Amino acid sequence: MTVAVHRLAPDTLTALAGGLGGAEAIHELRRTRLSKHLLLIRYLLGSHSVELLERARQADPAAFQRVIGDPLTGGWAAITGRAVLQGEASAGDLGYLSAIAVVAAARAGVDGSVTVPVHHGLAVLPGVGAVEAGDAATIEVSTTGGRLFRLTADGVVELSGGPGWLPLRRLTAGARGQSIDLALDDLHPYRHGHHVPPANRLPGDEVRRWQETFTGAWTLLATALPERAAELAAGLETLVPLLQTDPRSARSATIRHAFGVFGLTRPGTPADFAVTLVHEFQHSKLSAVLDLVQLTDPADERRYFAPWRTDPRPLPGLLQGVYAFAGVADTWRALRGVVPVAEARFAETRLQVDRGLTAVEESGSLTADGLRFAAGLRRTADRLLAEPVPDGVARDARDTLARLHGAWRDRNGR
Repeated sequence: MTVAVHRLAPDTLTALAGGLGGAEAIHELRRTRLSKHLLLIRYLLGSHSVELLERARQADPAAFQRVIGDPLTGGWAAITGRAVLQGEASAGDLGYLSAIAVVAAARAGVDGSVTVPVHHGLAVLPGVGAVEAGDAATIEVSTTGGRLFRLTADGVVELSGGPGWLPLRRLTAGARGQSIDLALDDLHPYRHGHHVPPANRLPGDEVRRWQETFTGAWTLLATALPERAAELAAGLETLVPLLQTDPRSARSATIRHAFGVFGLTRPGTPADFAVTLVHEFQHSKLSAVLDLVQLTDPADERRYFAPWRTDPRPLPGLLQGVYAFAGVADTWRALRGVVPVAEARFAETRLQVDRGLTAVEESGSLTADGLRFAAGLRRTADRLLAEPVPDGVARDARDTLARLHGAWRDRNGR
């Protein structure tokens, strides 16, 4: 398996810095992540699945790339790679490559068989589904003619639709000529790492609620923010439902090594869902950029005020927040007149972006690429600040920011 060398084109970096790089920039970031996954997999190679993977690659490179480029393949590779370095990798961690290989083979129309590890009673085939396996440590899976089968003492059973089979759920939507199709993954054994545990298998009624809210969110985005909708359709592949540990608050988080996936509790409204999609995908984009370009000086160990939280943040974390909130502010801007709270949220978040970005600019710890990136963000922030809002709304936004800064000073003694 060969790996390409990637350099982010200056024009692409400039476009992404403004908060909207376009679908082609997203495809470029996806290509870089595919190479990263291949590098990690090459590091982890060592099972007979290698031969099956290689046959799949030769038979259908595009199908192979879709499976290897899946964001949760990146999640598995990064988690397992760290476990190997720490001497803590289990047979199930390393053996999961077999599950990836047999799915790649099925998609490529290549026949073969592998031993798939069982995690918490499920043998999970990424991007396809899982089969209940009880107390078994492994099961035998084969693929013939693009179909997947389980080999048992009683014979061969096709997995899809068979006993104990749990298909991967999906969320789909279409509006204004733009469509999207995402996995709602409550099965993958390497979907964790979001600071809140992932939810296990969702009841059917809950999946329907996810779909209804997602449909509304996509209609808002495709109507009010078609360029952001195009980016999401090009790069977002998977949502991981998280446990709702506090019914009064929503949670969402993106893992740096998994581009195109994030975890979240179900948003309460389509507008909240739309904002969360944009917010977390901004994090995914910047994380992919940071694999290619150094934006800040790693020697800067200072902690900064981030205008959306009360704990002090390192400079890279502050930059991540500024970039994400630039997308959030832009989304609320576009939803004014459609969503009642949008005007106030826009006024608040654009001030947060301005305050956070000013700290980044004045840090003295940006690289040459970082200065160009911050300049692109500043142009976006200034456009947002130039938008007129009612005087009372602007005043309330300033008061909110002042209260946040006061709470930060009280907590951190500054």
